[in-house]
Amino acid sequence: MTAATSPLTDAQRARRDRIVDAGLALLNERDFDKIQVKDVAEEANVALGTLYRYFSSKEHLFAEVLVRWAGTLRTHISRNPLRGTTDAQRLTQVINRSVRAFQRQPSLARLVATLETSSDPYATEILERLGRTTGDIYEEAIHDLDRETAHRVVVVVDALLAARLRSWVAGRISIATVSDDLADTIDLLLG
Repeated sequence: MTAATSPLTDAQRARRDRIVDAGLALLNERDFDKIQVKDVAEEANVALGTLYRYFSSKEHLFAEVLVRWAGTLRTHISRNPLRGTTDAQRLTQVINRSVRAFQRQPSLARLVATLETSSDPYATEILERLGRTTGDIYEEAIHDLDRETAHRVVVVVDALLAARLRSWVAGRISIATVSDDLADTIDLLLG
């Protein structure tokens, strides 16, 4: 039984959530490659077999961890609405919120880079869902373009965000350069 194929009871959902929360807590302490699945099971106080009932692989589990973490972006925007008066200003603001979130937790930027090359089908599907979710949030910042054009702009900006974050976590550029490059690109596309 996996979460992807069977509906969960409330108790199962709570156990699965506890596992995801444990993975996120461990990522606050160390990088993805330094965490073993048994560490997550111990942190969540579940048997290793129980963890594998919900997640087919380490990549599957940590893709869900990433989705949980990224879900806070919409909540943050609801509490602190974007203040820009132009599409470029609003998109830059929301992208900068993402960059600052990764800056606070660089292990998650490294996790994204790792999961982008994963062949685990669950991880791939979850990353696609994550991309749609964050893409929707970014597109909502664009008011003056039709949805298709806004989507195409966001695809370009999101690709640059991923590439520059990879360079940042590899130590090749500063986080300020990530933000500056994104702002410049958004200004070129929407300014």
